[in-house]
Amino acid sequence: MGADSLTPGSDLLAEVEASTGLSRLESTCVIGADVGATKIAVGAIDPTGAIIFRQQTASPSQDGARMVSEVIGLLDKSIKSAQSEGLEVAACGIGAAAFVLHAEGLLLSAPNISWRDVPLQRLATETTGLPAFLDNDANAAAAGEHLAGVCIGVDDFVYLTLGTGVGGGIFVDGRLYRGHKGTAAELGHMTIDPHGPLCACGRRGCLEAVASGTALQREAAALIETEKGSLLVELCGGDPAAITGEMVSAAAERGDAAALAAFRSIGYELGLGVVNLIHAFDPEKVVLGGGMSRSGHFLLDEVSRAVSENGLPELTRGVNVVLSGLGADAGIVGGGAIAWEGIGGPS
Repeated sequence: MGADSLTPGSDLLAEVEASTGLSRLESTCVIGADVGATKIAVGAIDPTGAIIFRQQTASPSQDGARMVSEVIGLLDKSIKSAQSEGLEVAACGIGAAAFVLHAEGLLLSAPNISWRDVPLQRLATETTGLPAFLDNDANAAAAGEHLAGVCIGVDDFVYLTLGTGVGGGIFVDGRLYRGHKGTAAELGHMTIDPHGPLCACGRRGCLEAVASGTALQREAAALIETEKGSLLVELCGGDPAAITGEMVSAAAERGDAAALAAFRSIGYELGLGVVNLIHAFDPEKVVLGGGMSRSGHFLLDEVSRAVSENGLPELTRGVNVVLSGLGADAGIVGGGAIAWEGIGGPS
């Protein structure tokens, strides 16, 4: 399988009992999976959203059959590992970076993974013998924030995952909003500028095209053409096409003018999308997650400025824009949250 070894503590059950107050007979968990183009992470999640143990492997993203095999294999291995430690496993939840029909448990397609029309939920159930549930990764991450992150007790919020692209999840009245077909909250594809840059979806000026990690790299590459003294020139070896989001973040942390300007530009565009979401959904919070949120402090001021300048004060007043509380764990906790939701919640 090529998976990393399990990483439980020295006394797994003792840790579960200490963190949850459950007795050994009551120690129940679910298995959550975070499936993306670069890695597949799977772990046991307790009723509070804490990760009991985890394991992961690199994604064979160009081989759809192997992707399915790795996901199912890691789920099965995690179930057996949990059971060997005396834990009862109630269900499995999978958050996948893909277009998903939640009710059917069908993975339609994924921009960066070579699989299409995969009945992943059914395959997981048949292999593991447990109830399994499938959702989009951003929906799952939003559910994770509701279970164990910055939105515990928050019934109405919008979650944006910022990475190579932009995804989203929406909670309304304490529940995930999935829409008629179950494909709601593709927030990265709202149009911000119809004459803007081309998006991976083929349209122009989507939020994803102007406010993603890809957009940050493009903006930084353009800026160093006029900022020859930028630290980014050194970091990318003089090749603007080699700039990565990590380089832009590192340069911004050291006060580089071009890197900071790139974040300001992206932050303002992101703020325009946030304004639309506030106007549409009246959330209590807007949460910024995903890989870019690790540098989210460079975005927040410009997001706030865009909201202030473009939002209706009566609608935007009191809405908090915050960074994810789960960070890189949002996906795996989110997979667990989808599993708990599917069986009616932790009892």
